[in-house]
Amino acid sequence: MGILDRILGREVEQRQVGGMWPVDSDVAGVSLNEKNATTIGALYASVMLYANTVASMPVGVFIRDGGVRRPVTRPRWLDNPVPNNKNYTRFDLLHRTVSSLLIDGNAFLMILRDGAEIVEVRLLDPRKVAVLRGENGAPIYRITTTSGKVDLTDEDIVHITLFGVGEDLRGISPVEHHKITLGLAKATTEYAARFFEQGASVSGLVTVPGELTTDQAETLRASFGRRHEGLRNMHKIAVLTGGADFKPLTFKPSDLDIVANMEAGTQAIARLYGIPLHLLQLPGANSSYNSLEIVSREWLMLGLGSLIARLEAGLQRLIVGETTFIRFNVDSMMRPLTKERFDSYAVALNNGFLSLNEVRTLEDRPPVGPDGDAFRQPLNIGTVGSDDMRADAETAGVLVRAGYDPNDSAKVAGLPPIKHTGAAPITVVQQEPTA
Repeated sequence: MGILDRILGREVEQRQVGGMWPVDSDVAGVSLNEKNATTIGALYASVMLYANTVASMPVGVFIRDGGVRRPVTRPRWLDNPVPNNKNYTRFDLLHRTVSSLLIDGNAFLMILRDGAEIVEVRLLDPRKVAVLRGENGAPIYRITTTSGKVDLTDEDIVHITLFGVGEDLRGISPVEHHKITLGLAKATTEYAARFFEQGASVSGLVTVPGELTTDQAETLRASFGRRHEGLRNMHKIAVLTGGADFKPLTFKPSDLDIVANMEAGTQAIARLYGIPLHLLQLPGANSSYNSLEIVSREWLMLGLGSLIARLEAGLQRLIVGETTFIRFNVDSMMRPLTKERFDSYAVALNNGFLSLNEVRTLEDRPPVGPDGDAFRQPLNIGTVGSDDMRADAETAGVLVRAGYDPNDSAKVAGLPPIKHTGAAPITVVQQEPTA
């Protein structure tokens, strides 16, 4: 059995050792580990939000040539990380990498090469990887397999961490580090489920004067329930004899602060992962559309931006070339409305920042030909340090003051003709020369 087969064996060990955090950790009366942590609704939603957002972003490889960024041919592993598994796409690789980071705090990508070319990139189960320090201080990644342990170096492993402290080689697991907060949220959810499952409250009481034996009480309960429990018996008139009395009881989940505790757990998890509350569908999280838009943009710039920067820094090791780099297209997540986009395109076109073909490319439209590559420039703006436009304007001004037609003057000076705006025509007055 080769190293790859041993590392990717289908059998999964029950317990892992060697620098990894414990598989199970009891807190708040519940068992919490990396696998069942996703049963907490807010944590699952947080991980899914980050993973789906990052995995759906366009990713490109570029080279910087003289200060200009130009796209280059994408490496094969970026679109097909595992050649013998066509269903394992770039989306899967990025989605699982982000999920591993947000749950374990570490992502381990194993590199397989054919000579100098990277042909395969696989994400390893972080629970099966222990990070040790070698004699020279370099990290050693000890991978637990079905047939033993395999040691790899940083030549074969790309290690991305979410949060680290000091000289620790392995990143801190958010689940382990915040097990009290997460355990409380999980315990609250389980308590609410068991509360309703086991019927922790009664809907009413039948009281009678005096004492009843066990058999008499059971007979009374069964008789009352047979006549008034169930859908068909709802709203029937009850007739009680022997001094018996029925007292209905009302109950709301908020009476035991179940709803408040569950919302508090959601808020705590949103705080841990830096996610705005309204993105986790928490009622009343924000009050206005403007505040929602501002908070969402802050999340894109601060919470999501730092995660993408970590991914880009780690994946950069898989890109060949000193001036070649990988970039996620964050602009795709901040795509404005149609009118806002077209207004910004008009400003860019009129000021020579973008050409028409570049604008059409941003809108996924075909170019219009060589004329679309030209850049426009306002007539009243010249090149910095150049007096050509000013000189042409002064020449036209001299001719107009001398009595020539303004359009003819502009033509002679190399300027476009003056458009008539409906204003009164310009009258040139010849002054008599003074003696």
